[in-house]
Amino acid sequence: PGRTIRPPRHISHEKVVLPNGLEWVQMRPKRWRNLDEIYAGLCDGMTYEEIAGQFPEEALARKADKFEYRYPRGESYSDLIARLEPLAHEMERLQQPLVIVAHQAILRVLYTYLMEGTRTSCPEATIPLNTVIKLTPTAVGCREERFDVVPKRPGVELDPASH
Repeated sequence: PGRTIRPPRHISHEKVVLPNGLEWVQMRPKRWRNLDEIYAGLCDGMTYEEIAGQFPEEALARKADKFEYRYPRGESYSDLIARLEPLAHEMERLQQPLVIVAHQAILRVLYTYLMEGTRTSCPEATIPLNTVIKLTPTAVGCREERFDVVPKRPGVELDPASH
């Protein structure tokens, strides 16, 4: 758990007017509530270290089985899958490019689904910070490309992906 320091915002684009006079919309931002971060219930807003200090039995239970672990009065990865399933089906029907900005647990579930992984493997999917993952549908799954948004500099340690 944790909150985004600088949440994403829409990047405005110049309007493109086609020869027939119609405007072409380059990107329409859309907010889907089911992309909200995993709900940590009583532990919401706490760091993993704070959870371990205040709820040591919860920290051990989460470490033992991240997929089935449900935060007290919160959600599990299994709950996330149920929440995201309708969105995943809607994404598959889209004919235009789609950019998803979300928290790591959400991205892990969607990535695992699109890459045809097993449900229980989603907590271990590697979703590095500061990286754009481009998935292109093919006849047999998706082709994956990864792009670093923040260049790596020698001697500078970036935040690792949280697990």
